[in-house]
Amino acid sequence: MTRIHAVIAALMMFGALSCNGPGSRDKKPDVCPPDELPGIPLPDGFDIRVAGTVALQGLHLEVAVDVPEGSYVISALSDRDYLGKFQIGWSDSLVTATGNLVETPVSMPGWEPWDEVYTPMLFSPTVIRQSWALPPGADTLKGEIFFVLEPQCVPYAVDFTVVPATGEITSGLIHPQYPD
Repeated sequence: MTRIHAVIAALMMFGALSCNGPGSRDKKPDVCPPDELPGIPLPDGFDIRVAGTVALQGLHLEVAVDVPEGSYVISALSDRDYLGKFQIGWSDSLVTATGNLVETPVSMPGWEPWDEVYTPMLFSPTVIRQSWALPPGADTLKGEIFFVLEPQCVPYAVDFTVVPATGEITSGLIHPQYPD
């Protein structure tokens, strides 16, 4: 279980993860209880593609996220502490980000209805680029992209692997993410 999975499982178990955002339990009830998440199909126009290049113990990762019309994802560049904002995680803690995360097009500030604040959001298809330092001699590195698609309030993940020796990058299927 990755760190992200563990956090989601713990929050859901204790009722602290609300689809309405942090601190929203006083505002209105959850709109997507965890027991209602299974079986939700992928929305039309939704896709994630993982690509990149490996060179000299470094990785330039490119993630293309097609956000369906009427939906949004909280940007990784948001300074708010949203559990469901766009994240890239690694199973090997020695993989570290180098340089800044770049979005094309750049996320736009939008009204986050549950917390009632403006924060950077992805409203349209976006390519997210990030460079990473890879540990010397690494064989196969496993990563995960995670975010919550709003306003559907469904957490999604896609697993990917990087083989530094060959430069091969493969990704799994996009799937709703549920606690183990």
